[in-house]
Amino acid sequence: MRRLKHQQLVEIHLDEDEIIISCRVEGVEGSVATLTSVDAGPVLRGYAAPALPGYLVFDHAGRQVALKGIAAPNANEDAELLFVVIDGVQLPERRSAERVQLDARARLFPADREYVETPLADLSVSGMRVERHPGLEEEVRYRLELYIGYEPTPIRCDAEVARRTATHIGMKFVDVQDTDRALLAAIVASHRTRVHA
Repeated sequence: MRRLKHQQLVEIHLDEDEIIISCRVEGVEGSVATLTSVDAGPVLRGYAAPALPGYLVFDHAGRQVALKGIAAPNANEDAELLFVVIDGVQLPERRSAERVQLDARARLFPADREYVETPLADLSVSGMRVERHPGLEEEVRYRLELYIGYEPTPIRCDAEVARRTATHIGMKFVDVQDTDRALLAAIVASHRTRVHA
């Protein structure tokens, strides 16, 4: 990612439908590149999925480089998209200050019982906060299916209770696949505000 330069031309090749989006680099932070479409139009707005797998393709030292990752629209800017690289990149843990609010629900499966579905209060790459529910009082670890927006395919991992308050339960994600962690990073990056306290 350090090889990318400000305003460099790149292409996003989406696995789905063989779509190619021409972009310019606006910035790079860790494994996340912020890009703007060359035609300045809205990007990835027609998809139900919150993020899509694909490749970031660009020229470096006279040859073409392709990095595997996840593309997501920036919730704050129609013409921007974010690309999270997952090719051999260690994704940093986000601080709790980088939690975002979005339309999502968690299905938590206690041992040997029906799942409990509860809305998310907020989400980060490493965990979530959910509304308290009577079916979530006993267990410390749950199998999790996390549904973002209207996407029918959930992110699957385990979730451990980190803290309980009168109204909410804070949980950390456990045993997250690299592709799902990259998807979480793209979703969080696309929803967080540009100004941090």
